[in-house]
Parts: sequence; structure tokens; C-alpha cells
Amino acid sequence: MTPDPDTRARDRFAILMGLRAGGGVLILLGLWMALGGSLGGAYGFGAVLMVAGFVGMVVLPQILARRWRTPK
Repeated sequence: MTPDPDTRARDRFAILMGLRAGGGVLILLGLWMALGGSLGGAYGFGAVLMVAGFVGMVVLPQILARRWRTPK
């Protein structure tokens, strides 16, 4: 059984917003680690977290939105 279009759109919007929020959290966590915060992580690991957060915040939502776009 397929869900109605309103439910599907709401679920997809929640997924996109979750990706953006999670990416923002990863960027902040990576920045904190890279600048020597109390987490004590290595600079390189913080930079990797920032890049992963950027991908999760900018790139993945665009890919999913393009894939989920309604055909003309």
C-alpha cells in the first residue's frame, strides 16, 4: 500500500531537514575538535567531521531532492 502524497511529502521533508540539522551538528563538533576543545580529538579527525557534515548538510539533500522530484 502506497502512502498518500501528503504523507510522503511530509516524510521526505523531515528526512531532508534531519540531514541538514545532523550535518550542522557534525560541522560544529568537528570545528570544536579541530580547535582543541574539551573533547580532545585530533585536528585531522575534526577536519574529517567537518567535511562529512558539509556533505550531509549540502550535498545529500540536493541529491535526494533531485531524485524525489515529481516528473513533468
